[in-house]
Amino acid sequence: MNVKAALAGLAATAMLVTPSLAITLKKGTDVTLVFDQELNSRHTHVGDKVKFHVKDDISVGGHVVIRHGTRVWATVSDVHKNGRFGKNAQLKLDISPIRAMGMEIPLQPRQKGNMIGGSRGTKAAGAAGAGAILLGPLGLGAGYFVVGKAVNVHPGQQLETQVSETVHSR
Repeated sequence: MNVKAALAGLAATAMLVTPSLAITLKKGTDVTLVFDQELNSRHTHVGDKVKFHVKDDISVGGHVVIRHGTRVWATVSDVHKNGRFGKNAQLKLDISPIRAMGMEIPLQPRQKGNMIGGSRGTKAAGAAGAGAILLGPLGLGAGYFVVGKAVNVHPGQQLETQVSETVHSR
């Protein structure tokens, strides 16, 4: 084969190679995570690792950016145990970014403050306050016996998250 034929072949091959694909994943894009382990507020501590996987492919312009099954890790950054006056337990998770297509994709739970748990405590505290007004100290004391719920998560349960800032592929 001569040099001209070899160069022509390389040029033709170069034309078939597609240029690097530029992808933008917008802030607010929904990503559903699935818990891969049990999580209980009674036995969870700050610093514990929590394992998830992505439920469904996340695509942009027909190109899969995040594949279903992708591993995702979170770290427990705050634990509020359940307590008196109906205070429900809460866990705060810091979700590690997903690495895909040359991007670090930051996620955050769609719940404000990254907390998992309930808000029954404010209702019970309000009821105890109303009880104190109507019944005096006896009503306030009754609120003491209303205990909030613990957080109990089982494998397969889902956490609705979203991309927390717009990212671009390199």
